[in-house]
Amino acid sequence: MKIAPFPSNEEARLEALRSYDILDTEPEAEFDGMVQLASSICETPIAAISLIDSDRQWFKAITGLNAKETSRDLAFCAHAILQKEILIVPDALKDDRFFDNPLVNAEPNIRFYAGAPLISSGGYPLGTICVIDRVPRELNENQLLALKALSSHIITQLELRLSHRKINLYLKELHHTQRVLSTVINASPDFICFKDGEGHWLTANDAGLKLFHLDDQHYQGKTDLELAGQTLPLYKKIFKDGLAADEKAWQAHNLTRLEEIIPLPEGGEKVFDVYKIPLFNDDGSRHGLAVLGRDITERKQVEEKLRLAATIFESSSEAMMISDANNNIININPAYTQITGYTLEDIVGKNPRELSSGRHDASFYKEMWHSLKKLGYWQGEVWNRRKDGEIFAEWLTINIIFNKDGAVSQHLAFFSDITEKKKADELIWNHANFDHLTQLPNRRLFRDRLVQEIKNADRAHLSMALLFIDLDRFNEVNDTLGHDAGDILLIEAARRISQCVRVSDTVARLGGDEFTVILSRITDTSHVDRVAQDIIQKLSEPFNLNGEMVNSSASVGITLYPADGVDVDQLIKNADQAMYIAKGRGRNCYSHFLKLE
Repeated sequence: MKIAPFPSNEEARLEALRSYDILDTEPEAEFDGMVQLASSICETPIAAISLIDSDRQWFKAITGLNAKETSRDLAFCAHAILQKEILIVPDALKDDRFFDNPLVNAEPNIRFYAGAPLISSGGYPLGTICVIDRVPRELNENQLLALKALSSHIITQLELRLSHRKINLYLKELHHTQRVLSTVINASPDFICFKDGEGHWLTANDAGLKLFHLDDQHYQGKTDLELAGQTLPLYKKIFKDGLAADEKAWQAHNLTRLEEIIPLPEGGEKVFDVYKIPLFNDDGSRHGLAVLGRDITERKQVEEKLRLAATIFESSSEAMMISDANNNIININPAYTQITGYTLEDIVGKNPRELSSGRHDASFYKEMWHSLKKLGYWQGEVWNRRKDGEIFAEWLTINIIFNKDGAVSQHLAFFSDITEKKKADELIWNHANFDHLTQLPNRRLFRDRLVQEIKNADRAHLSMALLFIDLDRFNEVNDTLGHDAGDILLIEAARRISQCVRVSDTVARLGGDEFTVILSRITDTSHVDRVAQDIIQKLSEPFNLNGEMVNSSASVGITLYPADGVDVDQLIKNADQAMYIAKGRGRNCYSHFLKLE
């Protein structure tokens, strides 16, 4: 067994992985759904989202196998993260890297593996989304494309989580700093000092004396130069510079303002916003000087954080909107304009509901505001309208910012445009649930619909019917006219069958020339026979296959729920048997399932 080497950027890769704060988290439906989708699309019993930590492979989501993690030495995914494209191992027993791997020779007996690396926005491979089978095999092109699409979708989810967490962290830090600053200002009086016209200290408050360690010194009647000689050495420069600032205020004949940095004996420094106010006698001579200093160290730090928050607000790829306590819009960031088309001038003062798409009813917004009032935040998917009228999907987070008294101050909303993501999700879902040729539900969706219709029939105390339809001698069309003609026949057959049933019924293609029909809410079983007769009649009409008129027919098997069976597999088996009975009777007819007592 060959152990995968560490990537050249392993330390940075691990740091990137841990920054997402995803390891050892609880299962999440979003990721569980993706592995189930991968398993379905690739038709493998096992699929997983695997993250490669320093010494283990940890599964964020897994289906088909009861496991939380494995040793990194055994992990196929440790090899997959070494390349940018999907790692495909058609047969592990024929691969020098894995033929003697315990995971190959014992449970779970891996024979086939395909893993698409999860590449972060910084270019680091975090892990894979992989599919696993216990028999050798390959993936077709559509399955490979779907696996790549899923890997991109997973990274998008991780990036959204990281972005939301960073913004929330900055908001929490900002709120904390604001509270600390308020406490400091209320508890710490400003430094106040009065000097006479010749610069002698007349009086100072306790805050100022303590600041310069003069609280146990005789300071009155002394100048700054004299005090510089009797206080701590680190204050000498501050006192000497203070003389120059005093003179500047006298010369200006007006208030002057400056910032002074005061070093602290214990290390560090404080920043003071200092006002110097010169006072003059009636004859214009100097009377005195008032010095007021306010500790703005905390404020300077907050300003830096506010500047950082403003930078995030302006440069974020997520749209942000701030509204007041009445939910009237105050400000938006550039990303908001880029996504919606609205400028601040377009919407300032308006309520965000004026931009709604109309897709959500009153109960949706009632639940949203209930969550906001109860928890202080709400998160979810919302459809809104751009300025040009286009409807788009967004992943929206709303936070309420409260005043100190608990009243609502502002609402902060931020969202990302997930329209393309939803289109990709829909495309992947369609690939997994619909037949690409006829656009009918495929075998997977057919089974889901059958399960649901059984439940509906039970609730309504009604019957339902399942029809199996097989085109007679379809292979002869493929053999004589080619597969293109066969495809045309299948498409037309799907259309004709669909014309024979109600909108509430389900027509599906299981594969080849096999179709099924689920007739729901049956009150009269004669309706089932009429539908079967209509289908046989429609399918017996000639088909125009690229100018060639071809006659065909169909054999139909019918089974009823709950008279013939009460579970999905039994009903499918019954309908299949009834269809073969119809074929045995000469084709171009239908037959009911004969239940043997």
